Amino acid sequence: MAAIQLDTTLADLYREHGIKGECIVTTHCVFGHLDLHPGFPRELVFPEDEEPVPYSDDEQEQERLRRIILGYKPLRRVFGVGDMDVIFFGPNVTAAQVERDLAQLPPNQRHRPRIVDLDSGDVPEKLREVTRDRTLVFWRPQGWMREVKCLVDPQLAYDINAKDYLVTSGIRTPPSEIVSLEDIGADSVFATRRLPFAVKLLRAGCSFGTYLVTNEERRKEMLAALVTYRERGTSTVILSEYIDLVLDLSVHFFIGAPDDERNRDNPLILGISVQTLTESGKWTGGYIDYQAQDTLRDLVWDTVVDTTRRMPEEFVGWAGVDIVVDAKGGQWVVDLNARFTGSMPICFMSGHFWKRRGLRLAQFATFEYSGELDGIYTYLSPLIESGQAVVTATATIGPDSNMADIAWGGKDEPDLARVGDIIRHKLPKS
Repeated sequence: MAAIQLDTTLADLYREHGIKGECIVTTHCVFGHLDLHPGFPRELVFPEDEEPVPYSDDEQEQERLRRIILGYKPLRRVFGVGDMDVIFFGPNVTAAQVERDLAQLPPNQRHRPRIVDLDSGDVPEKLREVTRDRTLVFWRPQGWMREVKCLVDPQLAYDINAKDYLVTSGIRTPPSEIVSLEDIGADSVFATRRLPFAVKLLRAGCSFGTYLVTNEERRKEMLAALVTYRERGTSTVILSEYIDLVLDLSVHFFIGAPDDERNRDNPLILGISVQTLTESGKWTGGYIDYQAQDTLRDLVWDTVVDTTRRMPEEFVGWAGVDIVVDAKGGQWVVDLNARFTGSMPICFMSGHFWKRRGLRLAQFATFEYSGELDGIYTYLSPLIESGQAVVTATATIGPDSNMADIAWGGKDEPDLARVGDIIRHKLPKS
């Protein structure tokens, strides 16, 4: 496979922008409704799953979810972390599996796996041990993190990543209000409000729990969903004005230490991608145009700085913000991800795709396929060997079922779509 040289890494950014000390990273998330393992039970302190995926009573589906959360997603989220320790959970992740993903990076851009075996017991003590004398960088806050030194306080991270922070912080979000689910009947605001409008859960990601209510059929879907959410314990949602957007951008940036040049008054924008959504508002992916980055950066700069200045000074590190542009040119912040994001790797690949191969656009996606786990390197060999496609993570998630995270480049939009179609065609269906 082609060697991958990233533009920079998260570890480099920490060192360059005043974040001192040795860090260790965990990219695991947990659910409030499901034990992922007897040694790693459901999260009761900082639950984040008002719209968990999937919310199923089927044991096979739950087991598939466990494999994805413990064995696949932690791998896909760390490509680009760089020269730092990273916590993985065995037996779901093995040293050989991590090495396969790391081998394509130069030594100074490779993370160092610290594997905690869930099956051998005493997981809390093992987590305390691997994080000793380190600063913990996390994907999602969890209760056990209150006992260790963290880069960002877990409670603060929990609070600012909730949708109601957009409403209460003064960030330029569409006019919104927090509404109780006590009344969701025929006379409620949800049933009578004039179309169009939007309804969002406070703690749901990837556009799950977001309803763009643009017609009466979608109103029925939203009302039925609210009944389910209330039964699960959800008490409030966000009700906001609908923005008829012409552009949906995801901006990825870094905030350095308060005394660094790149503090919250002057964040470092690393990448801006164009997002694609279904008509109902579900996120389906996006792409980055490396040639357009300067223009896009100028477009959103004022909105990004206005947002970061309203974030707590205690927050440092990687973050992302979703900005929609309406037909009049107005910009609105519709989501804040105050953590490192799944799009981070392609923000570091302009040299790989654009400068060295002339591929102006890049995209990433998750693919499922059958057969041998390593078969993907044979199926996609021409694309991988040329560097037009990069496999950043692979994992087995079930019987004859694997997942892979792939980034690929294209000269223009038709070429980007063509390569994506080739990938889908070449991978055997699971």
